[in-house]
Amino acid sequence: MKSFIFMIVSSYLFICAETYADGSMLPTIMARFNHQIHEEKVLPVLGLSCSVCHNFELSDDKKSAMANPNLSTSTFRTTVKEVCHQCHNTEAAKYRAVPKSCSICHADQKAMQKIKPKNHENTAWKNTHALNAEVASGTCFNCHITSQCVKCHLRRSDIELKNHSRNFRFMHSVIARAQPQKCDSCHVQTFCVRCHMGR
Repeated sequence: MKSFIFMIVSSYLFICAETYADGSMLPTIMARFNHQIHEEKVLPVLGLSCSVCHNFELSDDKKSAMANPNLSTSTFRTTVKEVCHQCHNTEAAKYRAVPKSCSICHADQKAMQKIKPKNHENTAWKNTHALNAEVASGTCFNCHITSQCVKCHLRRSDIELKNHSRNFRFMHSVIARAQPQKCDSCHVQTFCVRCHMGR
């Protein structure tokens, strides 16, 4: 009976995806979401109920609440993103064993282009992403494919002209000493060592 109720609620969510703030992603996410795992294994272990995510007509009887979800406003307590990210959050997850990879639900590469993690909201992201990629490139490839990097990084001379003046090769030591943070925004120390070993 419980599985039947979840199937009905899931079907409703899938059909009415456009009514949610992030409706374009909901069908993809709901197609991958497993209510049974959450109901049988996750929620009982954490001592939580379905109402953590869903709006239900609260009553004394859990089965009654599940059978009568409050569909007049929204099936979810908040936006789908906020509900899922209560536990599945790459930045600060509440629970250690919870999968945190964005690609668990967000598998569509085109749709992923619309989503930006918190660390991408920083205005200096273009200048600082090299450090993050150097430290944890696996995280980058949850969303990005190699060809996205190659668009900018294939022809180094073009990149240098975009980010450095033509006389940069002769002047970079002065800039590096005066304002090392400018270099650090794209390069790690090992980048310098490649040419300056022992100097």
